[in-house]
Amino acid sequence: MKHAPAFGILVIHFLIFAIVNQSLNPHPDMLDHWVWSRYLSFSYYEHPPMIAWLIRGITLIGGNTETALEVGSQLVTLSILALVYAGTFSLYGRKSALVTLLILCSMPYFTLGSIFLHITQPFLIFWIFALFLLIRFHQHPAKNWLLWIGVAAGFGALSKYIMLLFYVGLFLHLLLYRKTRKEILNPWLYVAGMVSLAIFIPVIIWNAEHNWISFRWQLEKGTSGADFGENTLDFTLGHLLLFSPLWALMGGLGIWWLRDRLVQASRPESVIAVLSIFPLLFFTFMSLKGTISDPHWANLAYLGIAILLGNELLQRFRKKSLYALLAAGISFNLALSGIVVTQALNPLIDWMPYELKNYDYLKYQGLQETTLSKLRNNDKRLYSSEQYSRHLQKFLSPAEFEEYGELIQKTAMDVSADRLTRVIDWDKTGEQLQQLLEQKGMPQIAFIVSREYQLSGALSFYLPHQPWPHSIEKPERNLWSPLEEVKRRPSIFVCELQECQGGLSDFTERFQMPLSFLGEIETPRKNRLIRNLQVYALSP
Repeated sequence: MKHAPAFGILVIHFLIFAIVNQSLNPHPDMLDHWVWSRYLSFSYYEHPPMIAWLIRGITLIGGNTETALEVGSQLVTLSILALVYAGTFSLYGRKSALVTLLILCSMPYFTLGSIFLHITQPFLIFWIFALFLLIRFHQHPAKNWLLWIGVAAGFGALSKYIMLLFYVGLFLHLLLYRKTRKEILNPWLYVAGMVSLAIFIPVIIWNAEHNWISFRWQLEKGTSGADFGENTLDFTLGHLLLFSPLWALMGGLGIWWLRDRLVQASRPESVIAVLSIFPLLFFTFMSLKGTISDPHWANLAYLGIAILLGNELLQRFRKKSLYALLAAGISFNLALSGIVVTQALNPLIDWMPYELKNYDYLKYQGLQETTLSKLRNNDKRLYSSEQYSRHLQKFLSPAEFEEYGELIQKTAMDVSADRLTRVIDWDKTGEQLQQLLEQKGMPQIAFIVSREYQLSGALSFYLPHQPWPHSIEKPERNLWSPLEEVKRRPSIFVCELQECQGGLSDFTERFQMPLSFLGEIETPRKNRLIRNLQVYALSP
């Protein structure tokens, strides 16, 4: 069986991360999209509906369980890898396709990142289809290829708005080459665009009914909210780590090696290079001013790099050199992934930030005003419990530190700042929350309110009756939890200890109703605090 090596690589990929999944919970963003899947709609506040439709299909088959979501995520990632392998095989043959597959499997994004099902995964499937269809069109011009591109791009747009960049890249490629400029007048190109638009109609209808909220949000996110250049360095360093600096370097060399083929419009290399490099340049430019610049947005560039390098490395390197290069990429991936998982489960470095914000909690716990005044006058953001402990000892009396030091340190711990704690022990926290609710005579609630949507979304998944979440921070997204209904039915408000003082103020401003304190939940892991939540009942 000529594709047995590729099949073996995909099986190993699945098995490794099936094992890793046993120690991690789904990311809160993934669980937020699970919430969407429970309330099917033509679109949503931030994004188009494909991720919700996909997760709905997965949970219909496997149920609302961690296993279903994690296996579904792996299968979608394996589909992406298999599609790239198949496309590269059709262009360059089996050996080149295998090298491309190994390159992708040596990028942390396509391995460790595959644990979580996110919006970009279905989008990548349709982008890959559209890319190889465009290559086929340039090799064998025919209207049917353009029509299929229209279908793929339409479903890509239902997955993520940036599918628009595919059409921009397509036209850019036509304009760059004199021999293809006449294709700009090809009427079937515009028919393809109309096909894409027809498929995208549900999102347009939804936005028209909701004051174009998604389009406005995306535009504001991408063009404002940050100082010039503030996010560019983070974006660049982030994608170098996420996809491997080795393959970024080799990608640059690959473009240089391919320069003679890049001047030929019909060559697959020119199509792949333009359609891959343009999004990277676009997002780098947007990072100069945009509020959010996620490193994973560079995925299209690195997909192109892998396809181009699969054949090029095979032609330019001897077997031993090629094996050494692939081994270096895989080793980097294993090392980085191992460090990340280890840091999440049993930290190598104490990097937890400490900053005191919730003075009301300390007052409630019995701290005197003189002690609170000292804390306010000496507030700092420090990293590691050791640093913060030394800081407290500088201005608190020995008696104050002895009596209150541990409490103050717990209150100042910014647990949510450690992104890795977001993927562990949510199942334990859910059990603790359910036990508290049963003790307080509220075994089944209808809604769970939090300032940030990720917290209530994650908790809703792990409570047995899976109440609907409600976000104070982004009220526009609460399609499933109208404010008046949340007020009327049994509901709770949950906040993280450090941020609770501000969260309670935001709750009061939005809900204009009292709360009753139910209790505190602390989720420890090996003598460190993973999560500390304050739980309140809404009191109509």
